[in-house]
Amino acid sequence: MNEAISIDIQSLDRDLRSDEHKAPRRARALRRPRHGALEILDAHPELRQGQEEYNINVTSQTGNKLLADQTFREIRTHDGADKPAHLYFHVPLCDYVCKFCNYVKRLAPRDDDGAALNLWTNLLIAESTLYLDRCEWLGRADIQSLYLGGGTASLLRVWHLERILAHVREHYALAPNAEITLEGNPDNFLEAEAADAARIGFNRFSLGVQSLNDRVTSFTGRKHGAADSLRAIDKLAATGKPFNVDMMFGLPHQDVETVVTDIEELVARGVPTITIYRFRNALRHEMGIGNKSAWNNAQVITHMASEGLFPTLAQTYAMRDAITDVLLANSYYPSPCGWWSRLGTYPNGNIPQVSRNKWQHFDTMIAFGPGAYGWLSGSRHEVVQTHNIQDIAAYLQHMRDGATEPPLSFGRHLDARQTVATVLGFAFKANQPIELARFKSQYAVDLLHVEPYSTVLGHLLKTGFLEMSADGRSVRPTLDGETVHEEIISHYLHKTIGDADAVACKR
Repeated sequence: MNEAISIDIQSLDRDLRSDEHKAPRRARALRRPRHGALEILDAHPELRQGQEEYNINVTSQTGNKLLADQTFREIRTHDGADKPAHLYFHVPLCDYVCKFCNYVKRLAPRDDDGAALNLWTNLLIAESTLYLDRCEWLGRADIQSLYLGGGTASLLRVWHLERILAHVREHYALAPNAEITLEGNPDNFLEAEAADAARIGFNRFSLGVQSLNDRVTSFTGRKHGAADSLRAIDKLAATGKPFNVDMMFGLPHQDVETVVTDIEELVARGVPTITIYRFRNALRHEMGIGNKSAWNNAQVITHMASEGLFPTLAQTYAMRDAITDVLLANSYYPSPCGWWSRLGTYPNGNIPQVSRNKWQHFDTMIAFGPGAYGWLSGSRHEVVQTHNIQDIAAYLQHMRDGATEPPLSFGRHLDARQTVATVLGFAFKANQPIELARFKSQYAVDLLHVEPYSTVLGHLLKTGFLEMSADGRSVRPTLDGETVHEEIISHYLHKTIGDADAVACKR
C-alpha cells in the first residue's frame, strides 16, 4: 500500500483512442510518483478537514444572494438556446433513511397503492412545465445528459419513468446520443427493474452500495445486505449499459481490510466504474443544499466519538490509499476525481457525459425537485446558481397552491472571481485537461499570469497537485491532486480565489 504508484496519462489516453474496449491488465508505470494521503496532508496541513468540516460540494457558498423572483428572472432571460445543458430530476423518496445521509429526502409511504410515486412524478413534470412555459430558450437547449436521482429515483415504477422520459422527449431538444442515467439502491434492482429501464431508454445506471460488509450497512441503517448488492450488480451488468457502484470509506466498523475486500469483489465482477466517497458529517442543511442527518446531531456525534466508532483521519485516508492501490493495479483510472473507471468504459477521456456536462464543461444545469440546485453558464462571464425550496412540505405546498412560478428558494450571483473559482473547481473535479485558452476567451482571465489565479495555479503546479501538458496549453490534476481533490477545491479554489483571501494568495 505504501509503494509509490504513478500513471502516464498520455499513454492511457492513447490506449483509449486506439482500443476503447480493451483494458490493460496492469496500471502503467509512471511519470510522477503517487504519494500517500497522509504524507500529502503532513506536507500540506492546510488541507486537513475533519468529519464535521468535510463536505463534498463544489458549488459556491459566496456571491450576491438573490431572491426567488430575481433568480427566476435570471433563468428566464438566460441565453441558453442551442447551447449544451444538463437536466436533473430529484425524487425525494426513500424506502429507508440512512443515518449518514444529509440529502433532501423523506420516507416513502407504505401501502398507499403507489399514490406517492404518482404524486412525485406529476410534481416533477409540473415543475418542468412551469419552466418550459416561461423560459423560451429552455426547449431549444441541447440536452446532452439527463439524470434521475434522489432520494431514490429507482423507486419509481417503469410507467412513472416512461412518463418522465416521454415528457423530456416531447418538450426538450434531447440529443440523439444523450446519456440518460437512473440512480438507485440495490434493493431497487433485484428483479427486472434494470432491464425494464434499459428497454425504455435509460443507458446508464448509478448504484448506491456504500459497503459490502453487512455489519457496516446494518449500523448505517441501510436495508440491503451484500447478497442483494451483488445480485443488483449482476442485473445491471446484464443490461450491457455502463454503470457505477458508489462505495464509502471512513464509516463506523470499516477498516483497511474490509474496504479492500469490498473493492476487490467489485473489481473481480468487472464493475465498469467504482466511485469512492469519504464519509462526511458536514451540516449541508445550513448551506441550503440538504437536510439534517441522524448523525449531524451534536449529542450523537459526542456519543459515537466516545465509543471510538468514527475512524480517525489517519485510518480514513489509509482506507483510501488501499482502495486506490487496488484500482490502479487493475487498470482503473479516475475521471472524474473519485470516479474510477476501467479503461474504455466511456469515449473521449473515459468520462461519463453527465460529468463532462456538469464538471468538465460546466454547462447550464436545470434541476427539478425539492432541494435541487443548478446553475446558468455558457456565454455568461459570471455564473448564477439556482436553489429550490429544500423543505419538502414547503415545496409541496408551493406546487399544490397552483404555482405559476417554479419552487425556487434563492439564487447566488457570483462575481468574476467567484465564477472562475467555481468553474476551476468543477474542472479540477472532472480530472480532464483544463484548457487555459477557454478561461481567456470565456472569462477574460489568464490563469498563469494574472493574480490571484497565477499564484494559486503556480503553487498547485509546484507542489505536484497539477501538471502542465507538453504543449503548455492545459493543466491537469495529478494522482496526488486527485487524492485530496475536494480539499484542494475547498481551500485553494473556493476559499483562496473565490473569497479573495489575499493573505493566502500571497503565501
